[in-house]
Amino acid sequence: MDADDTDPMVGDDVGDAIPDEEAILTGIEGVQLTPAEHQRIKDIVNGEEMRRIKGHDTRYLIAGAGGQTGAATRRKLVYEKLADRPDAVSMQLEEFGLTPEEVELWIRVFDILCGRATHIVGVIEDFDGGYVWELGLLFAPAYREKTWILKRRYTDEDVERTRFDNGMAASHVELLLTGDRCCEWESEIELRDCVEEVP
Repeated sequence: MDADDTDPMVGDDVGDAIPDEEAILTGIEGVQLTPAEHQRIKDIVNGEEMRRIKGHDTRYLIAGAGGQTGAATRRKLVYEKLADRPDAVSMQLEEFGLTPEEVELWIRVFDILCGRATHIVGVIEDFDGGYVWELGLLFAPAYREKTWILKRRYTDEDVERTRFDNGMAASHVELLLTGDRCCEWESEIELRDCVEEVP
């Protein structure tokens, strides 16, 4: 299946403004957790999914669109191809059992997963949806060094601009969307080739 310029993307109510590193860190520090929420995070960090990733030399954290969309399907393709590598494991935030009602815990858990990952791979087709908050955290220097971006490229310049127009994020997003750790793709075949560029 080739990517096309009209593939529908489903956002959510988290918003589409990519926060910068300061906003993300302030958001993490500013969350006041109840004792039950602290315990929930401890349970996740010591739970079955976290045990599944331990012991693997290479741990890929895959970020990008979720739900029932073409973008989510392509993200799953990346997840599976990387998990098939010898002594490698893939993970994604939604596997850790957080519910939509626990949205305040998502960024904390994502931060923990970024720390546990040896490689972070963002599969990016637009800047529309809750996962853009995940991207904000990847701008932090400690995580940027192990982040690879597989960015969809649209043949129509207007579509490209519409999908990736985010003036608020323009300056820091360029750090992720340029350089040798960003691979652009139009078709699924090209996406598969991009996956091969991730170490």
